[in-house]
Amino acid sequence: MANVSVIGSGPAGCILAYALLGDGHDVTVYSDRTPAQWLNDSKPTGSNYLWASSIDIERELGMDHWSTNMMGGYGVLMDRSRFVGDPNPQVIQGLTEYGRRGCGIDMRMRVSRWLSDLESRGGRLVLETVTPARADRIAFDSDVTVLAAGKADLGRLIPRNEERSVFTKPQRHLAMGVVRSKSGRHVSEWFADRGEFLPQKFNFYADAGEFFWGPWMHKTAGDTFAWLLEARPGGVFDRFGDAQDGMEATEIFKEISREFAPWERHFIDDVEYVEEDPNGWLAGRFVPGVRRAFGRLPSGGLIMPVGDTAITFDPICGQGGNFANRSGKFLAEQITLNAGKSFDEEWMIKVNDLIWSFYGRNQCEYNNIFLQPLERAAQIVMESALHSSSAADELYYGLPHPESIVPALKDERAARAFAERHGVSGLVAAAG
Repeated sequence: MANVSVIGSGPAGCILAYALLGDGHDVTVYSDRTPAQWLNDSKPTGSNYLWASSIDIERELGMDHWSTNMMGGYGVLMDRSRFVGDPNPQVIQGLTEYGRRGCGIDMRMRVSRWLSDLESRGGRLVLETVTPARADRIAFDSDVTVLAAGKADLGRLIPRNEERSVFTKPQRHLAMGVVRSKSGRHVSEWFADRGEFLPQKFNFYADAGEFFWGPWMHKTAGDTFAWLLEARPGGVFDRFGDAQDGMEATEIFKEISREFAPWERHFIDDVEYVEEDPNGWLAGRFVPGVRRAFGRLPSGGLIMPVGDTAITFDPICGQGGNFANRSGKFLAEQITLNAGKSFDEEWMIKVNDLIWSFYGRNQCEYNNIFLQPLERAAQIVMESALHSSSAADELYYGLPHPESIVPALKDERAARAFAERHGVSGLVAAAG
């Protein structure tokens, strides 16, 4: 079995570590935070919505301690506006994974528990802020060294893959916060007038950006929602640059919602930030991108990426947390298959290409389609979903399984076949 060092203790690193431990490897996780610091002093890295198939990975590894009690969402309700102020937004409602529940489960709670349990599972936890020089030494002493440092600066040890990276600047300015009902109502009631199931709520504005409401399990407040706003730089939603705390950011978000989503005014005054959690919000921006298969350290050792360090996703289509789980589990499987052999650069390139082929390419393409003005193929798919509930279900099945829908979103012939399959070719042709 292999001696594996995991630098970074976020979800991807923990999934990788637990999967490797299950296969009998010698695993050390290096974390810059204690379990208590993760729980009490850290910010979430985003809305952390997990599709049911991603929760399945945690359950399979004995890491799921929350899904039986989560509120969860069964589908997506999208109000899609052609422009800010559109009086007739398109409404596209459908199930995700045909009705399986997903949820945003507070990653701080997840990681804290996983690190607390790591040694009882046979792993070692080293509390240390790893520097590039220290990473070099760790790689020298390990069979495999994996960097799972998210968007941290340590990721620069691994070069960016320019061929696979489409963007060179942030595509959205982001803000996020965790909220609950001010009146004591259950938050699931906020969208009860819009359908029979609790959704993830999407608001798309072609010329301004997007904002989302996702069912969330907060570490102390329980059933809540996380709002996430994606502002096109310089647009009418780009208002969060001076926000000082979660309460202020949430009030800005509520102003935007009142002004541009009148269909949500009936509950917006009931929304309040979870004020006992000063860290439960974010505002910022980053460049989406893909890194190469490995970085070479001064001593000649190699370090390979996983999760957000391998691919940094804009959160528009909820791919980041789900890629973390999938890539962590897949990499563990590949390490086990290669046990007793050389973990050299040829192996790392092969594994990186497999992850890209199975997961990364389609997840990136799905995200990139919706970060830019929609091409005709994607318009046909969206029009089909507007007129057919089965088409909407298939569209939203693509959120956790992008490989199933990306061909239709990219290729006009495949898009027209999608419309025909769902019996709406005539309606789509008339709309086009």
